[in-house]
Amino acid sequence: MLYRLYPVLAGIGLASVACGDNARLATPDASTLPDGSATLDAPLSPDAATRVDFTETFNAGSMDVGNWGLTTEASRARMIRPDGGDPDGYLYAEVSTSIPTWATASPRFQPGVGDGAKRDSTFVGDYYTNDIKYVSADLQIFQVGVWTPDRGLTLHLMSWDDTTNSVAFDAFYVLTDLPEIPVGWNHHAIEVDARSATVPPGWEFTRGDGTTGTDADWAIFMHQIDLVGFGLWKPHFGYPNRGIWQLGIDNVHVGPQP
Repeated sequence: MLYRLYPVLAGIGLASVACGDNARLATPDASTLPDGSATLDAPLSPDAATRVDFTETFNAGSMDVGNWGLTTEASRARMIRPDGGDPDGYLYAEVSTSIPTWATASPRFQPGVGDGAKRDSTFVGDYYTNDIKYVSADLQIFQVGVWTPDRGLTLHLMSWDDTTNSVAFDAFYVLTDLPEIPVGWNHHAIEVDARSATVPPGWEFTRGDGTTGTDADWAIFMHQIDLVGFGLWKPHFGYPNRGIWQLGIDNVHVGPQP
């Protein structure tokens, strides 16, 4: 997977080892006066002008925004299938790993390693300015490598420090435990709240050196997200690596709503 591609991710805390079909800026059709009437020449607020609300559906005409993937190994399948998604098209891929993760990374992340797979897309970058409150996706498991009852669905965010050429910040949110293999398409939405004045509840947030991140660090972190991953694992757990995972992802979303 992409995690195998980036050596730095061996230390993520595991015990083992704007284009697109639905891209838009969430701006109002018209501003309103105090009496409720509309005026077309009233200026938009800064938030309205920069807020991002985007979903990659992988339907016909998809620009494959983010180049989401499980691995860069050419021998592993990665294809947009026109039907069978939630609904219609979806992205299908295969990987052999202990920690299967759908991931996208910016060119800023670990320069010189797997650069051809990286994209400076709407899924990475300045979450604060873009007013991102939720990151979500629909996921399906077609075939399991090895399943253990201590797996979960984890959102993983990272940023890169150009000065030290190392991880700047690292954050995990375990949305749900998955003691059994999920069946069919399942929607997973995680609250990020990029403009929160404090580290939002439920997040495990650290600096690159492993020390706990502060509220002030969270604000800095939200201005530069360089890797986003949806993983079928939980941090600080070890998992066996056997077999091939066959997975699907659809309706990958960043925006103000889940």
